[in-house]
Amino acid sequence: MKKIDRESLLDAVSTGQAVEGQDLRDLDLSGLDLGAANLRGSDMRNTNLTNTIFREAHLERITLDGAILKNTDFTRANLSEVVFRRVDLSSCILKGITAQKSSFIQIAIKGLDLTDSDFAGSEFINCVFRKVNLSGSDMQSTRSLFCFIEDCSLDSCNMEGAIFDLSFIINTVVNASDLSNTSFLATTLRGSGLTNSKFQMCDLTLVDAKNLDLTGTQPSKIITEEALIEGIKR
Repeated sequence: MKKIDRESLLDAVSTGQAVEGQDLRDLDLSGLDLGAANLRGSDMRNTNLTNTIFREAHLERITLDGAILKNTDFTRANLSEVVFRRVDLSSCILKGITAQKSSFIQIAIKGLDLTDSDFAGSEFINCVFRKVNLSGSDMQSTRSLFCFIEDCSLDSCNMEGAIFDLSFIINTVVNASDLSNTSFLATTLRGSGLTNSKFQMCDLTLVDAKNLDLTGTQPSKIITEEALIEGIKR
């Protein structure tokens, strides 16, 4: 992996050159416009990305451990196969990103607009989501382990085959979503709306379900359906 400095990177991007697999560790890239840049596989550990613009950039497989992400703009960027760990995403712009098969580990995401994003095949481990808008996003085959999801919107999401293990989903709207083959193993579902959702072949083993709105759902062949029904009655 070749080391490159700030000026050389900016020159390469401005002339349309591909700069894949670059060593960008510890650099100050704050304020740069790297929109549509091809930075696949680059190492950005401990890099200052404050106010950096990555709109529609190709950032697959980059390394971000310890990077400074303040007001960083990732709108419609491709962040697939990226491990998000030891980073603060709370002030980032992430609308419409593609983050397939990525890992989010011990990340707190609060108040962000993630509408129309693609997280298919990604995993979320010990993460906190509060007041996050994920409407219209692709969440199929994702896995959420030890996650806390509160006051979020998952309207019109494709969540087919998603897995929620030992997680909490509180006061969250999941209306008109595809929940086919979704597993909610030992997960708490309270005060959430699941109206008009496709709710088929779901595994609700050991689910704590209270005050759910299931208006218009299609609860066909729910596993341990009795647990859900009893939860609604409480």
